[in-house]
Amino acid sequence: MTNAEYVLATDSCCDLPADLAESLGVTVLEFPFTLDGEQHFDDLGRTMTSAEFYGRMRAGATHTTSQVPMLEYMAAFTSAAQDRTPLLFLSFSSALSGTCDAAAIARNAVVAEYPDADIRVIDTLSASVNQGLLVLEAAREWRRGVSIDDLAAFVEASKMRINGYFTLDSLDSLRRGGRLSDVAAAAGTVLDVKPMMRLNTAGLLTADRPVRGRRKSLRALAEIFDKRADDTSLRTVLVGHADAPDDAEVVSAMLRERREIHELLTCEIGPVIGSHTGPGMVAVVFWGQERDS
Repeated sequence: MTNAEYVLATDSCCDLPADLAESLGVTVLEFPFTLDGEQHFDDLGRTMTSAEFYGRMRAGATHTTSQVPMLEYMAAFTSAAQDRTPLLFLSFSSALSGTCDAAAIARNAVVAEYPDADIRVIDTLSASVNQGLLVLEAAREWRRGVSIDDLAAFVEASKMRINGYFTLDSLDSLRRGGRLSDVAAAAGTVLDVKPMMRLNTAGLLTADRPVRGRRKSLRALAEIFDKRADDTSLRTVLVGHADAPDDAEVVSAMLRERREIHELLTCEIGPVIGSHTGPGMVAVVFWGQERDS
């Protein structure tokens, strides 16, 4: 049963399974993306599976992503204002996209027209399953009847304790996105270097220590989890993957070997993040120590 007193919303970069987001009752605004010039919307895999998306990437399809359209924000926020229902929106990191700023602009425009509207936008400083874990826990609090004030405070107080680490199978997508030089990418490929990435306190992606070899990079995710996670017997852990289900299973087994985990969910990385990481990305997200700068 959802909390009818206000709306809880997020965007499709959360990469939660579609059925889970639907069962929670969370409103999800969709990022657009293009494949070979044809526009699609990231609806959490309902109309295009992740396997199809990454299959087309591997086949050489051109791909781009865009911000959630301003009109989508305006429509959702206006609907809540007209219904006199407060709305709390948990946004993709402002450090990685302008979509959070667009949501804030839309919010201000709606409140200017409806002065009594209670529309709140929170920058999660997270992305993908990092954002997904925060949204999941927020939704569970929401469904328990927590007030909008208390839920907003919970999100702000908790978001730096969501740890997200991931590794890539290839450096090519980082090279294509301009985050790595051609020379560095070529050298890394020859040496079989797998970058370890994480989200920092500013919500930016930053490189952690590099690891040589795929198996070692997967093991490194489990080692980081073991070092930084809090009491996971009372917490949910997410393992995300970009069309790498077997590797996700390997990592999940490694996590369970190290800790007693109350709930471990596997999520598929959608086109928003997948366009930049490429297929093969594996992520581990968990509650733990506050993020490093």
